Amino acid sequence: MSDGYSAIDITDADRTPSASSGTDNVDLVSELGCTEMRPRVWELAPGDAMSYHRQREQEEFYYVLSGPARLRIGDERLDVPEGTALRIPPETPRQVFNDTEHDHQWLIVGAPPAEDDGVVLED
Repeated sequence: MSDGYSAIDITDADRTPSASSGTDNVDLVSELGCTEMRPRVWELAPGDAMSYHRQREQEEFYYVLSGPARLRIGDERLDVPEGTALRIPPETPRQVFNDTEHDHQWLIVGAPPAEDDGVVLED
């Protein structure tokens, strides 16, 4: 691979469960060597949910790769169509969840690249 870029086919990448929610994801930070952002592809089967959380300092970009998907922002629960992009500021509580009968896949990118930036909130 060239020094000018890195690439990966996410269908061949290892999936690891999130430490807080157990939701499977592809850690693109490790796979691509990202240093200025924290991208992951999250895969939610029916019944899966990420932790209800906010960030300490990371702004996050959410993009629905396959859906429609479901997202909780504060007390609002949203149906998010495939192809939709959202920006969520650090202080806003959020949760990706799947209460449907089909799989959802999200690309979520946090920046700046702070490790363990999430603050789990009580429901």
